[in-house]
Amino acid sequence: MVGLIKRLLGMGSTIGEEAHSSRADESDDISPRPRQTNASQSYFDSLFQLHEAISKRDYGAAAAHARRNLEYIPVWVNETRQQYRSFDIQSIPALQQGGTILALVGDELGIARIAELVTTFPELKPWTDKIKHHERDLRRFQAIREVILAQPNCLQTDVKELIGEKDGRRVAVLISYLEKAGEIVRIKDGRAVRLILSGSPSAPVELPKRSINSHRIDFEPQKLIDIDIASLSYVPLPRAPSKWEEKQVASKSLVAPGRGCYFETRDSDWRLGPTVKIPLSERPDPAFRQIHPTNDGLFIIDDLGNAQGYGDIEAAALRYDRSGRLAARSGLMHGTYRVGVHPLGSGLIAMSQDCVAHAYDDDLGMVFETALDEAPEITAIRRRLGFPKDELKNHIRCVALSQARDRYLFTVVDEAWCIDAGGVGLWGAKLPITEVWTQIATPSSRCGASSEVERALSFMGLSLPIAPEEVKRRYRDLAKQYHPDLNAADPQAEERMKELNLATELLTGVEASALSEYAGARFYQELSRSEHRAGELEFTATIGIEVSEIQASDWIYAASFAAKSNSVYLAGYSGRIVLVDDNGRGVRVYDIGNVPRRIVDTGDYLYLLTDTRLYVLRDDSLHALIDTFDGGDLVIAQTGFGLVERKRLRWFREDGHYMGSVISSDPIRRVYSTEDGTIVETRQRRTLVQGFPQWWE
Repeated sequence: MVGLIKRLLGMGSTIGEEAHSSRADESDDISPRPRQTNASQSYFDSLFQLHEAISKRDYGAAAAHARRNLEYIPVWVNETRQQYRSFDIQSIPALQQGGTILALVGDELGIARIAELVTTFPELKPWTDKIKHHERDLRRFQAIREVILAQPNCLQTDVKELIGEKDGRRVAVLISYLEKAGEIVRIKDGRAVRLILSGSPSAPVELPKRSINSHRIDFEPQKLIDIDIASLSYVPLPRAPSKWEEKQVASKSLVAPGRGCYFETRDSDWRLGPTVKIPLSERPDPAFRQIHPTNDGLFIIDDLGNAQGYGDIEAAALRYDRSGRLAARSGLMHGTYRVGVHPLGSGLIAMSQDCVAHAYDDDLGMVFETALDEAPEITAIRRRLGFPKDELKNHIRCVALSQARDRYLFTVVDEAWCIDAGGVGLWGAKLPITEVWTQIATPSSRCGASSEVERALSFMGLSLPIAPEEVKRRYRDLAKQYHPDLNAADPQAEERMKELNLATELLTGVEASALSEYAGARFYQELSRSEHRAGELEFTATIGIEVSEIQASDWIYAASFAAKSNSVYLAGYSGRIVLVDDNGRGVRVYDIGNVPRRIVDTGDYLYLLTDTRLYVLRDDSLHALIDTFDGGDLVIAQTGFGLVERKRLRWFREDGHYMGSVISSDPIRRVYSTEDGTIVETRQRRTLVQGFPQWWE
């Protein structure tokens, strides 16, 4: 983590390895230098402790670490300037978020120390504006506390005026800090939020949370299949840009409907019926922000729990059928941090921030619930990669439900696990590290006599002569037999694994972690290489970056079950989409260079939607490539599909042949099909598009 912080701040890996200073540099120091042999390393160590305390919401400890970190800044600035002949640093957390924490705890001396540092060191001049910012926050925090004490149950939206501030967004941020610090309580009142001090007699009594356990009936992780990309059928496709340039977006910007018109058809002979104003009782609640189309209609999710008429909830869901009729509605007693729907199936699966998966049918009736953090696969990968349990939600990127709701999928970093709805693990698959990273070896300090070498060979079942690759292959085979994560029921597994590591290091001369997929392996990527000549001396300069396995992994950011089978598509951050069969074995890989937001397999066609492009494939052949400049989502029907963008609905045949558009002056909220035609709705108005292709046969 300390190394990662260095890289994020633009520091090389050699910073702090050796402290150098001159007398001239020392004269710039405005405080007693901490008695450290390695001041820069101490700076990064205290910075790591600062981040740790903030993540745990221990703001008292965070303030103490921020003050300590400030005292290392003078030496760090001097050492960095001397070693690199400049101080080109973009971020100094103690001067930024650290100052906010000092303001939160009322540490005026800490903020004064920031001012002293910034005015003394020319290199810190870019942070001058932060001084007044932190001083204002100090006053704002106190003013917010006084207002809530004097006017309990005041509306959060009124606090800005009550304390005489113009910056409502900053006031909201500070209120959030006070809530996280446990000083105030936010109480939802419809769409509004009221504020009271913690411990107030009117503070709501927090009821114990409903306890949800894992539904798993197996306690060992399934065998993890390492997907070998090189052995799969490979389908390269035109690269999807991550984002269009502004000039391209501007050139493709929509021309709004004519003056006085709310809707308009283009590129077709469709006809618009009368545009009507939607009655207030029928207008979509703006709290429902997320739209998830399916073959049978669509789910609309309120992910913040702001919907009216549901009581005290964390989220809510609506389902509309094909004709646009409200078929089901429900308030949810859990959040919807991740949501997955099958485009041709029924129901949805949502994971809350506490990593509990909740699966529902089309009537929003509960199918099953399970605590993912108790899954044996989660325990194994957490132990292997070393991330804390309270950060698990950030590492689970996808949840997905099969078409028949008889199995589900979750992904953690670069692994995907498929589980039967009854709680039985089916398979696990792991995407490989992308080719830009090279696993590197750390020399081992272990050496031994010939008798120890012979014992190591015997333990590993090897004999001379041996090649290094043979030792590596044998190590990986034996690691699967001995590693405690894969053999939790074997009390001897840990000791055998230790012996295997020692034997391997003795035979290879490098640390076993460099060979293991179950240990702290390190990876290197070369960023640039240049050739230089000084007199008769020729040399090559390279710049690279070294990271841990979790940083080099190809994280799975999208996943979806296929149609007409239980095969699964897994999309890595690298832009590779891997199709695995219903046993988790790799079948095919599609390469678009960018991670898709949605993957839809209808059985006849495969649709891959990124932020900028929609790919239409059939039998691995590209049938259409459709640019999107305004986001959008897919509506899949039997006869074709729609691309619903912010103010445009484009309709296509199954093969991607364009048929026409409907343009709106306001953002489109919903589209659905009736016997008379297709309905397009904004928040306040709807229109009937006649002559529009029927969605279903």
